[in-house]
Amino acid sequence: MVGGFLIASVVIGILARRRVADLDDFLVAGRRLRSFWGIATLASTEMGLVTIIYFSEEAYVNGFVAIVAGLLAGLTMWVIGRTGFIIRRLRSLELRTVPEYFEKRFTPGVRWIAGLLTFITGILNLGIFLQVEGRFLVIVTGLPQETLPLIMGILLVFVVIYTMLGGMFSVVVTDVFQFVLILAGIVLTSWFAFSDAGGAAGMAAAVNEHLGSAGFDLRAAPKYGLLFLIWTALYYTSGWTGWQPVLQRTLSMKDVNTALKLYRISSVFMFFRACMPMLWGVAALAVLGLISEPQTALPHMLVATIPAGLLGFILLGFLAASMSTYDSYLLSFSSIFVQDILAPLRGGVIKDEQRMLSTRAATLVIAVFIYLFGIYFTFTETVFRLIVLTGSLSYAGILCGLTGGLYWKKANTRGAYCAFAASAIPPVAALFIPAIDTTLAGLLSFIMAPMALVAGSLWFRQEAD
Repeated sequence: MVGGFLIASVVIGILARRRVADLDDFLVAGRRLRSFWGIATLASTEMGLVTIIYFSEEAYVNGFVAIVAGLLAGLTMWVIGRTGFIIRRLRSLELRTVPEYFEKRFTPGVRWIAGLLTFITGILNLGIFLQVEGRFLVIVTGLPQETLPLIMGILLVFVVIYTMLGGMFSVVVTDVFQFVLILAGIVLTSWFAFSDAGGAAGMAAAVNEHLGSAGFDLRAAPKYGLLFLIWTALYYTSGWTGWQPVLQRTLSMKDVNTALKLYRISSVFMFFRACMPMLWGVAALAVLGLISEPQTALPHMLVATIPAGLLGFILLGFLAASMSTYDSYLLSFSSIFVQDILAPLRGGVIKDEQRMLSTRAATLVIAVFIYLFGIYFTFTETVFRLIVLTGSLSYAGILCGLTGGLYWKKANTRGAYCAFAASAIPPVAALFIPAIDTTLAGLLSFIMAPMALVAGSLWFRQEAD
């Protein structure tokens, strides 16, 4: 089943290649996506296997209180879709990448910095994804731990093939195919997990036994204070408005109204994308009790509760979730590398055919890098918090740059530079100094970036003018 699924994904992706006629087709599907296709591809991308793992781990460690992160994810996306905050104007500009906006509003230099920070954030995240998902698959399949590098490599090879050939069209078509399998996997996993955990009563009893009131009450949960909630809300707001894998769908929609509809409808799925894996994490706590490696609780529970043949089918859903994330991320960050880092260095004088060829080459190079990074990187935090922390390298700067550029006439180039620098300092410090609290570092990034934007724009106003 697994082999057939991998082959089918590649065949579908290759067939979609025939739709690619120019660079816009390759990067943003010719800006022709309608609601269903947009919702399916966005949901598939954001419901990656790593997402399932880190949300389940977060709830396994912290209990039901973790669901508040899912609520914030869905609520912030709905508000953005309802108000059109940032995304209305970005879609109307018919951009190919988010950093492209910064050249239109500020200078090519600001675009280059925005592209570089976004690119670094993306490939760091991808390296984390690959290692986490590889470990998951090794446990579920029962293969020896020594096969982890092989599993990681096989996943990448299949995704790289169809992403390099068909670009966004291949990504969208395979995402829709994979979306159906993801939904089937969610339903079946929920049935077996909740049944073996003793239902709601059994799960509540397990949280009470192992975590006490901290598993139910936000006021008693040490990691879920007000600062964490503010940081999470800002993080998701930035992700939904400036994260290239998400915005690439927005920029691919056929018009502004369809893009806004995409956000409003997808917001429901974004809540369940967090809530369901978190409930599986609680179920794992009920089935397994406390284990030494919380990150592996979900796969161990699946092996313990789901019959082998059916587990193979459910594994297809998880593989689909994994591949739909990789193809989107590889395309997004290879396009940023070419469009926003390489092209500005060459004065923008690169023909579309060369850009497509360079994007394909960048996809391959990124895949090799994240493979090596995934093998040698060692975790010091839960996956959720580590991904959010690395995301803060660029998230706050992008959010401030877009907000200031779109809604504040006094924002200028120097202010944008200051915002990006201030955004990166706290998370970089926390990555190298584990003693620094991740919540504090992430929140400081979102506090310092707007202050730096305002101070830099006003302080250097006369010189900039």
